Amino acid sequence: MPYKSNRELTLLLLTATALGVVDSLIPRPMPFMKLGLANIASVIAVVRYGFLKTLELNLLRAFAVSLITGILATPSFLLSISGAAVSAITMGLLWKLLPDRLSLSGLSAAGAVASLWAQLLAAGFILSGLPLQNIVLLLTLWGVLSGSAVGLLAQKAMSRSLKTGVLHKAEG
Repeated sequence: MPYKSNRELTLLLLTATALGVVDSLIPRPMPFMKLGLANIASVIAVVRYGFLKTLELNLLRAFAVSLITGILATPSFLLSISGAAVSAITMGLLWKLLPDRLSLSGLSAAGAVASLWAQLLAAGFILSGLPLQNIVLLLTLWGVLSGSAVGLLAQKAMSRSLKTGVLHKAEG
């Protein structure tokens, strides 16, 4: 079974990278307000493979997207990597603690909000004096909305992938 899981994780990484690049091309009203399409793969990964594989997926995706979009070794990369790590940690902990009480939309929304807060903290360290507290509420609302939508898309993608055989049913 390791071959199937490696293949599936590779597909998730490639999908997340492609979606991350597409997401970076979509205009946004504020720097932090991405749709978070790449997190469709992260939500699937946390449910199917757990925290560590999701963290690995998120970090590799952030690195790959940064390399492709040309933001590697910039402050934007630091924001991206911090958001990716904290999102994976948050979703991993919540899924471990509340697997039967949390929908994929709730899981994704929590990951999105955690990611945005981590990026705000990182931005505050990089550029002290920014009035970031003025946008916390707006970004929290954005995280809940976009994260919920991403969770619904992840649920749909997971159902479709299981039906078509792209993902295999978990054993156990």
